[in-house]
Amino acid sequence: MFVSMKRLAIASAVILSTIAQAGPAVAAAPDVTVLYTGLSNPRGLAFDRDGTLYITEAGRGADGAANPTCLPRPQGIGCLGATGALARLDRNGTLTRVLTGLPSLAGPDGTEAIGPDDIAFNRHDRALLTVGLSEAPANRDGLPDPGREMGRLLSVRRDWSGDWYTQRLTTQRIADIAGYEAANNPDGGELDSNAQSVAFGPGGAAVVDAGANSLLFVTPAGQVSTLAVFPERQMPAPPNFNMPPGTMLPMQSVPMAVVYRKGAYYVAELTGRPFTQGSARIFKVVPGQQPTVYAEGLTTVVDIAFGPDGALYALEFTHTSMFGPSRGVGALMRIPGEGKAPEMVLDKVDHPGGIAIRGRNAFITTCSVCATTGAVMKLRLPA
Repeated sequence: MFVSMKRLAIASAVILSTIAQAGPAVAAAPDVTVLYTGLSNPRGLAFDRDGTLYITEAGRGADGAANPTCLPRPQGIGCLGATGALARLDRNGTLTRVLTGLPSLAGPDGTEAIGPDDIAFNRHDRALLTVGLSEAPANRDGLPDPGREMGRLLSVRRDWSGDWYTQRLTTQRIADIAGYEAANNPDGGELDSNAQSVAFGPGGAAVVDAGANSLLFVTPAGQVSTLAVFPERQMPAPPNFNMPPGTMLPMQSVPMAVVYRKGAYYVAELTGRPFTQGSARIFKVVPGQQPTVYAEGLTTVVDIAFGPDGALYALEFTHTSMFGPSRGVGALMRIPGEGKAPEMVLDKVDHPGGIAIRGRNAFITTCSVCATTGAVMKLRLPA
């Protein structure tokens, strides 16, 4: 599937115009290039060993299918379809959906989808894929295929007769993340599971369950255990909630992203309502120890990645408020080191979903809640 140069030019112009309006801190940011448009709710992305970029698409839900299975969701009705996918973006800009037919739960217009969420490769080119759920685990039991693949960690497999470009890709179940929540409920709260980010580490992989407020460890044999739990906090009610002064509200952690570096996992939180600006944190999790706060002062972080200089880059879904017109006006922030204040790299990023860094280039999915207009852009990181 190809994108016309006209569409790319228009998309590039929109993003570059946005950057130009963002102020002095962003004006110094390197060039931004739109690599592809036309994705369906794009989320996490990663490079394989050969440097080829893979992108998860949460899909468009039922996408007009007759008599779909639908469930009530906080933002409305969600209908199940098989429109989730894993896409490969070649260096020449050609996009190929190498895995299709994956589960997708979205609204009637195909937006705000739940489905494939993240992809990770290890140094041996083994790939793991998460599929979200954002439901009570028991709700999955009544879903027809492909809905039974939701809430799981999958292995992406290939026919060993060729390379990634010619082989047929398939998936195999590795771990039941939603099932672990149903059986163990690590945070002791309401049963809820939503497998998000995945990162390889020593002896297995870590998976963030945003619904369960937990970081899990999965062995190659599929055994699941709890690495960390992130408890809720009490936060002052925002003025727009129209509550009496001094009213405190519980705010869940909602971890969204995990990366591994030098003996520790780093976990970023979105937070839940009231999504207080500056309340999101990044935790450092050393297995066997309690999590410590690595960085704070962020807002609704959806993904993180380390840069070549050792700085940690945090992608915010919203930089100011999750309510009103500011919702989805995100930013890319840079944390120079542990305990350091976040620095603005790029402002006014449109509904960002995921980030991957290769060399001095950052690759970001945008319009991550859009049915057909999601995109991937590349920006050169500051020296």
